[in-house]
Amino acid sequence: MAPLPPRLSLAVLLGLAACQSGPTAPSVADLQRAQADWASHNLTRYAYRYETTGLLIVWSGQAMRLVVLSDTVRSAQYVATNDSVPVVPASLPTIDALFALAIAAREDGKLVSVQFDSTFGYPTRLVLAGPPDASGTILASNIELLP
Repeated sequence: MAPLPPRLSLAVLLGLAACQSGPTAPSVADLQRAQADWASHNLTRYAYRYETTGLLIVWSGQAMRLVVLSDTVRSAQYVATNDSVPVVPASLPTIDALFALAIAAREDGKLVSVQFDSTFGYPTRLVLAGPPDASGTILASNIELLP
């Protein structure tokens, strides 16, 4: 295969540099398949550990336990202290909301990578690129099935 002309090579490099989705970021179709796998478990009552790093959020770096009932976060407590998180719980993400965020970030070219839970298929680590106030990592873990 012949090398690209210098002008075309520069255009390709600039195009790749502008694209922020990393090589480990799955396609939207892959994310939708993972979401369907998650949905197949029909979990409507669960709790999970949620944490962000970066993203310039006041609670960044503080793990929370979120209780989700009927696709709405009903309570949120800091794991370290058991204190309530001082926000409306419903404003925090369910697992379905994490999928929606991942898909939107992928479509915007801001999803760098994602990892999934091997049992339930939910995203356990989302790495987002962007300006300093929009870059960071979202972690989800320790899912608990509730009665």
